[in-house]
Amino acid sequence: MSSPHHRHLLVVGAGLAGIRAVEGARAAGWAGPVTVVGDEPHAPYDRPPLSKAVLSAEEPPAVPALRSSEVLETLQVRHLSGVRAVALDTERRTVTTTAGELGYDALVVATGSAATTLPELAGVRGVHVLRSYDDALAVREALTRSQEVVIVGAGFIGSEIASAARARGIDVTLVEAGGRPLERAVGTGAAARLMQLHTDAGVRLLTATTVSGIRSTDLGVDKVELSSGETLAADAVVLGIGARPATAWLRDSGVALDPRTGGVLCDSRLATSAPAVWSAGDIACVDGVRSEHWTAAGEQGRVAGANAAGAAEAFASVPFAWSTWHGHRIQVVGETTAADEEDHGDGFVLYRREGSAVGALGIDSPGPVARLRRALNAQLAGAGAS
Repeated sequence: MSSPHHRHLLVVGAGLAGIRAVEGARAAGWAGPVTVVGDEPHAPYDRPPLSKAVLSAEEPPAVPALRSSEVLETLQVRHLSGVRAVALDTERRTVTTTAGELGYDALVVATGSAATTLPELAGVRGVHVLRSYDDALAVREALTRSQEVVIVGAGFIGSEIASAARARGIDVTLVEAGGRPLERAVGTGAAARLMQLHTDAGVRLLTATTVSGIRSTDLGVDKVELSSGETLAADAVVLGIGARPATAWLRDSGVALDPRTGGVLCDSRLATSAPAVWSAGDIACVDGVRSEHWTAAGEQGRVAGANAAGAAEAFASVPFAWSTWHGHRIQVVGETTAADEEDHGDGFVLYRREGSAVGALGIDSPGPVARLRRALNAQLAGAGAS
């Protein structure tokens, strides 16, 4: 058995969850070498700015660093960039990568998600997704030379792209398969408020509509055909129709995956079905639930890393997400599904279940959201202590 100073922690995934796993492990006493494997050529970076500040920047922005090089040096972490994991052998405790085989004593899997695409649009010039920094640069470049843009999907990512496009004076059509943006996530009343933000900003929002085809020229995308029979002119098309867990490389590894979502099944301590393997971030399906939010990814990473180092912490977090549409700050806290909506005016919607406040959506309402978030966190801390 390796000594504590020689045991190797391997983290696959160089995003927020992966870096927080390193920090969690070091804080919990991990003294051995740590390697982080990332499939992108960049240093670990922060993703929320990609669909916000990066798109609105007048000049191509720098990579939004997640941690400084000095911090990474202090953590004594070896970062392998541009390296992709292709297979896991949990019996031999090795990960096969495009740069060779890496052994581990403890493994944290935090490979995140890949953007969902439409097969009929695959390979067409001028059709984009937004998941990585390079994706964001490509979308930003497309916006700088477009007059008409079609965005497919009116969730957070699609709506943020629509906002950035309208700020540049571009004609935007937002195509949404559902009845209202985010209706399944926040309810009908709050979804109607969000839809109004797009309308007020001059976005043409088409609901209950899908893409049925596309026409292109030698220069790229030209027309988008819709299920309604309408055809839209487009200089660029951006897909914001969700993401799927990047877990294909884990098949046949012995790590159990959720058959519905493809996420990694793990318990409240982020432990998977395989020994010495933990998971965190977008791919983690904790007690049957995936929490695809920045705050959850960070806390899951920290807990997974700490537990890989020998701690016994349980992940518990109040969901929290934020976005900016057309200059309006949107915040979602707590649980907003299977609950009664109470519209309190001034852009604040409260969600109750059996009389108790369990969540809220705020549009330019940071104060009420912050107060409820503190209350929900206090309740969570009290439940954990009892």
